[in-house]
This record gives sequence, C-alpha cells and structure tokens, in this order.
Amino acid sequence: MGVRVEPKRFDWGQEADALRDGRVDVAFVWLPADLTGLHHETVHTEPRIVGLPTGHRLAGRAGISVLEVNDEPLMWTERAPRAWVDWWAVNPRPDGSTPRWGPTNDNVEEMLEQVAEGAAVCFAPASLARYYTRPDLAWVPLTDVEPLRVALAWPAGEDNPLVHGFAAVVRELAG
Repeated sequence: MGVRVEPKRFDWGQEADALRDGRVDVAFVWLPADLTGLHHETVHTEPRIVGLPTGHRLAGRAGISVLEVNDEPLMWTERAPRAWVDWWAVNPRPDGSTPRWGPTNDNVEEMLEQVAEGAAVCFAPASLARYYTRPDLAWVPLTDVEPLRVALAWPAGEDNPLVHGFAAVVRELAG
C-alpha cells in the first residue's frame, strides 16, 4: 500500500478545525485549543520566549518576567480563537493587568517583520528562535510563564491504521 504524506501549515490555532472538517487526518496542535471530538495526547513541551528588535533595552537579558514587558505593545492575531490569543499574551497577567495590544498579523512572517521594525514585541515558543534566526531580532526567555504544550490529535474514534502508526512513531520519538 502506498502512502503519501502531505504536510499542511495552518496559522494561529487552526489545526483542530482542520481535523474536524476533514482537511487533515492527524495534526500537531499548539495548546490551548478546543479539542472537542478529538483524541489528543501531549507529545512535546517547550519554554516561551519574547521576540524583540535587536536594539531593544531588554534584548541582551538572560531572561525576563512577563511583567517587564507590560508597557510594550504586543503582537496578536484576530485569526485565532480568543482563548488561544489570551493564553499566548498571558492575559490577564499575574498582577491582574492586561497586555498593551499592538498591531495584528495574519502569520508568523508578518509578526516577525513588525517586531524587527520595532512596532511591537511578540511571545513565541523557543523553537521559533531556531527556525527564524534573523540579525534584526533578539530572543529572550520568559521566566515566569507556563511552557507551550504540543498535542498530537486526530478525530476521536478514528480507526485508520496509518494514523495509529504515525502516532506510535511520534510517541517513540518523543519518548
């Protein structure tokens, strides 16, 4: 039996909807997400970081608190579920304050361009710093926020042996 794997990219929390409407059979989903009707298991965690323009006053730090960026405009998107946006933005903040909302974006490339220009800062998973290395961006660990959790998900009750085989490989590699 031949199998064709077709990677798909979904911006800002749209993976669960793609699973529910049948556009994909299995997906890695950044949590939090509405996983109603989906089987899911957490397969990865990673710290969150803040993206800053290289000349920013906090750019050289070894780590910062989310409260240290309270006065900075924060990138966000209108394309993701509000609960997802609020989790990424740490809204409300530990002191009860809300983020200072900055410009919106439709994808990671737009977000990083605006951060590099100094329009705002962004919160991201640590892996983003590896995949989007740029001389005009600095990445600093956020020291006091929960990490990103990534789940492998597929429709509940799915009896596709290819999906179950893929999940077994992911479990082995994640273990």
